[in-house]
Amino acid sequence: QSVYKQSYDCPGNLKWSTTGTTIIGNGYGSASDQLTFPSGLLIEPKTQILYVADIFNNRVQKRYPNGEVQTAAGRANCTPGTTPDALSNPVDVFADENENVFVTDWNNHRVQFWPKDAKSGKTVAGNGTQGSALNELSYPSRILLDSKKNVIVADTQNERITKWPFSFDPTTSVGTIMAVSY
Repeated sequence: QSVYKQSYDCPGNLKWSTTGTTIIGNGYGSASDQLTFPSGLLIEPKTQILYVADIFNNRVQKRYPNGEVQTAAGRANCTPGTTPDALSNPVDVFADENENVFVTDWNNHRVQFWPKDAKSGKTVAGNGTQGSALNELSYPSRILLDSKKNVIVADTQNERITKWPFSFDPTTSVGTIMAVSY
């Protein structure tokens, strides 16, 4: 059975199938083809690689168009941690055409940058300490990059959106508040 929708933006009828196809996630678990609480998703437009923030496996998985699945960020054994080679509940992911990955590291209150095939990441937003100062984050949940590679972060517990220059020195890098909720 299919669902049809008339659209004023697209001429003619649009048609969607009512059944889906699993493209990654072979049930609960920590094998490379399994996910445990997947969250953020991104398909990089040029490479068509699908990235998935796999929260409870403390990693980001990438699925190539040919079906191959690899870990893009986090430890292969899925254990959480605070060191540069670890993530703790990654919630969202952004990737570029060179397979470099930016990930919101929820429990570590930071955003990590993982170059392609890297075994560890570098902090590019936040300093790993929960707080409300401009060099701190509190449970970052979403991430984007603008055209200048500024890192835009939804700083959830601080109820603000911050912008960070793309830098590898979290001790001197501070965010700029773009929006705040009072």
